[in-house]
Amino acid sequence: MDKSSIARKIIHFRKLKGITQENLAEITGLNVRTIQRIESGEVDPRLYTLKSIADALGVNLEELLPEPTQHELNQLAILHITPLGFFLFPVIGNVLLPFIFWMLKREEINGINKHGKDILNGQLTYSILMSILFFLHMVVIFLPVLLPTWHFSYEVYKFFPVYAFGVMVLCATLFGILPGINAMRVYHGKDPWRYMLKINFFK
Repeated sequence: MDKSSIARKIIHFRKLKGITQENLAEITGLNVRTIQRIESGEVDPRLYTLKSIADALGVNLEELLPEPTQHELNQLAILHITPLGFFLFPVIGNVLLPFIFWMLKREEINGINKHGKDILNGQLTYSILMSILFFLHMVVIFLPVLLPTWHFSYEVYKFFPVYAFGVMVLCATLFGILPGINAMRVYHGKDPWRYMLKINFFK
């Protein structure tokens, strides 16, 4: 990360808040020498250290971070492509792979927490949706067996090809096309498309 950019932002927000380096050190639990070295641009602070400073200054972590480097953009693009794991391990692969990548890189990559939470919230929501659709699909298939005395119209089965095709298109879009587009957008320094209609499991 750009140490000088971080240093300038911390100094700016600290002075804006009207606190000294000693005050900031006391609030964050860091020692004064660490604060001085960060503000002078001598050290490259870890993300958890910056998070403590951001909380103390009353700002979002992203406000202290510099623009991501191309290496960081490359890593974020990889994160965005990991939901394709759905096609290897349906229902869980699209959640498990992004989660593992996020956990491994969360202290190294600028902006990964924001991207990781958005991906996981979207993919968890869509996995739940697909699980519900699959359950309903199984219920309809086995309903005549489970309730043999119940009058059941076999006309329903005529629509199964349409239903199956619709599910395939939905899976391809949510777990393949959208992650692929977002990976390309992030790689080129653009904001990814947001995962719509998601539940915020991670905040």
